[in-house]
Amino acid sequence: MTEPAHATLSPSGAERWSTCPASVQLESGYPDTSSDYADEGTAAHAVAEMALREGKDAMAYKGRRIPMRAGKTVEVTTDMATEVQKYVDYVRQVSEGHELLLEQRLDISRWVPEAFGTSDAVILRTDDELHVCDLKFGRGVRVDADENKQMILYALGALDQFAVLMDFERVRMTIHQPRLNHVSEWALTVDELRERGARLKEAADRAYLYVDSETPPVPSDYSPSEKACRFCKAHAACPAKATEVVVTVSRNVKATPDDFEVVAPQGDMAAPDLGVLMGRVDEVEAWCKAVRAETERRLLLGESVDGWKLVQGRAGPRKWSSETDAEELLKGMRLKSDEMYDKKLISPTSAEKLLKDTPRRWVKAQALITKSDGSPSVAPASDKRPALVIQPAADDFDDVSTTSQDGADLV
Repeated sequence: MTEPAHATLSPSGAERWSTCPASVQLESGYPDTSSDYADEGTAAHAVAEMALREGKDAMAYKGRRIPMRAGKTVEVTTDMATEVQKYVDYVRQVSEGHELLLEQRLDISRWVPEAFGTSDAVILRTDDELHVCDLKFGRGVRVDADENKQMILYALGALDQFAVLMDFERVRMTIHQPRLNHVSEWALTVDELRERGARLKEAADRAYLYVDSETPPVPSDYSPSEKACRFCKAHAACPAKATEVVVTVSRNVKATPDDFEVVAPQGDMAAPDLGVLMGRVDEVEAWCKAVRAETERRLLLGESVDGWKLVQGRAGPRKWSSETDAEELLKGMRLKSDEMYDKKLISPTSAEKLLKDTPRRWVKAQALITKSDGSPSVAPASDKRPALVIQPAADDFDDVSTTSQDGADLV
């Protein structure tokens, strides 16, 4: 699903604002941002739409450059087309014989104030079932459709919009993550969907109280959690999250609203407080690393750790079991050398080793060597390197009133 314009309580952020309404106020001071991963996902959605609308395979768009904002483009690669095709094949299969609607703008304001979204695919089935499909192109977090609040809101919007066309009895929601080879479906009755919508409406009304509000959130409206905090823009500067971490580490228990009352959150964390926390990050990260290592050690010894287990990790990349046998086989298939082997120019370091005994040649090669500047990095004030002077460039940010980019929709 894409949300090309701003929705204060976006469907993709529902896991956050429905449980932590105070986050709405905390996030308000942060600009919407994009990334190469987000642009790649946007391009993949565009390819999927074109393939489904034009009746082509995704590979037909290989090499095409998909326009992004600010004049940027993303090239459709073989990998992108291959992965998008998995989603295209799925949608074609489940929509055969039924009406397929692509990129439908859905009004969700009945359930969430001022909310809307654009569906990837909505299928009006002849068996009285409404089917909403969502493509997630990232390689990150695996997402299930069951009780997924974003999908519930899109299904509610689709039901409100298309109920006049058919008397739907059931609604099916699908999240397709081709890069993870993960397809999750969840179906429920229309009444069951609306029951969940009513609960989300209640949560949305509470969260909406903090839209454009300067009133400090009450402690009970803070609810840090893995899901709520994962894509929250204010994650690092949230006083409630900081309190939760301190309480969890020091007491070995989860923080409660009573603990948040102690810090009396007044919105975004003050810079001095952030500086103090930054000074403890290395220590906390080392502790986290030690906890992970000890948990793994005990599990590998066959001991039990409450709530945790060992599972088989993701398989590694494909490789030849014998490169010699593979070479003989491919040669026997009459593949050319430039087809069988990838050629890559040696690095400056390798060139130096080859030319170090002939200084005149090495000097000529050095003229073609360049080195990029190091990226800015955070260091303590005591670091001997001079501080970089950064000029704020507010104009470089998109106006949050016209664009929205919630990381939850990019996994």
